[in-house]
Amino acid sequence: MRRTAIIFALTALLLSNPLFAHPGHDHSAPGAGLVHLLWLVPVIIAAVVVVFKEITATKG
Repeated sequence: MRRTAIIFALTALLLSNPLFAHPGHDHSAPGAGLVHLLWLVPVIIAAVVVVFKEITATKG
């Protein structure tokens, strides 16, 4: 349970936050959504794999 909470906390830190964006970081550009999605896909896949392994791990 603790491991899952840590994973979710680390994932939350990776999410786009306007406070972390530099001045040239334009979210209104036409391709901004796609660029962010492509950047986040590996993070999402890694999180799914870790959670799947946690769920299917044998207990005991």
